[in-house]
Amino acid sequence: MTSFSKRSTSRRVSLVRAVGIACAAVLGAGLMHAAPAAAQTYPDHPVRLIVPFTAGGATDVTARRLADFLSQKLGQQFIVENVVGVGGAVGARMVAKSAPDGYTLLYGTTSVYAINPALYTNLGYDPLKDFALIARTFDSDMMLVAHPSTHARTIAELVAYSKKNPGKLNFGSAGIGTPMHVTGEMLKLLTGMQMVHVPYKGGAQSVQDVAAGHIQVLFENPLSLIPLVRAGQLNALGVTGEERNAQAPEVPTMKEAGVDIVVALIFGMAAPAGTPKPIIDKLNATVNEGLRSPELLQSVASFGAVPKPGTPENFTRFIEAELKRWKQVAVAANIKVE
Repeated sequence: MTSFSKRSTSRRVSLVRAVGIACAAVLGAGLMHAAPAAAQTYPDHPVRLIVPFTAGGATDVTARRLADFLSQKLGQQFIVENVVGVGGAVGARMVAKSAPDGYTLLYGTTSVYAINPALYTNLGYDPLKDFALIARTFDSDMMLVAHPSTHARTIAELVAYSKKNPGKLNFGSAGIGTPMHVTGEMLKLLTGMQMVHVPYKGGAQSVQDVAAGHIQVLFENPLSLIPLVRAGQLNALGVTGEERNAQAPEVPTMKEAGVDIVVALIFGMAAPAGTPKPIIDKLNATVNEGLRSPELLQSVASFGAVPKPGTPENFTRFIEAELKRWKQVAVAANIKVE
């Protein structure tokens, strides 16, 4: 090849590269302008809010109240759909595989975002890689109760009973891998208590059985336990929140009772990974506005829901920490769910 043809070829390559760089710059600029524009017009048609649990529970009700608020503020219907199965994983997987355009959202819980990923070997989604976390919405806590046959009115007395009566303590839960189950396992690890886990298909039957004395220990929603405690059918030993439960202020927190357990049952909203940041930010701002609305808060107060406004980044850091914590508990307690 002559030096002239080499120079000609070199110029053509340089020209192609320059054109490619210019096109990329134009495309990038277009995308940068498109994202804010999409947020300005979002939403321009109805939005699906997937609740991966059955209708009527705290997750479903808080989601519907929040969806009503978002519909009013953003001018399009936010439609709640219940997609049930595998402890919330079926609905979560569906959202993870949806288009990242802000029109299919997930309203999940501690189980969906942190506990299930720590326990299941083949869950089908990664809470940090497959979702853009939007907002932590509400928290609730759990109450630890013991049947009066244990004569335990404090956690220390329950631990003493366990040591004097090996093999006689059974603790129930709403099912394998639920927050009630893994918190019970955490209690065993921290206190050295020997308790046998008895899983149920939901919380209602476990509450009935602890009241009847068929099992002796249970973590559950305080609202389902407080009437039984007031009636003397159960002894309340502690609540898992950072602060005492407003409905039972006489019951200490687990930390006050001497066990370093703080477990929040959280609700939160997420979108498929890749959803434009301006849409995430717009949803976050509107959700936070709702969490300061007296009307919305009053409508969910009966479920013990405490508002937790914050940024997407704060929500993400919280889930990162929860994932780490529950993985440690799963390994220490040898919990695996196929």
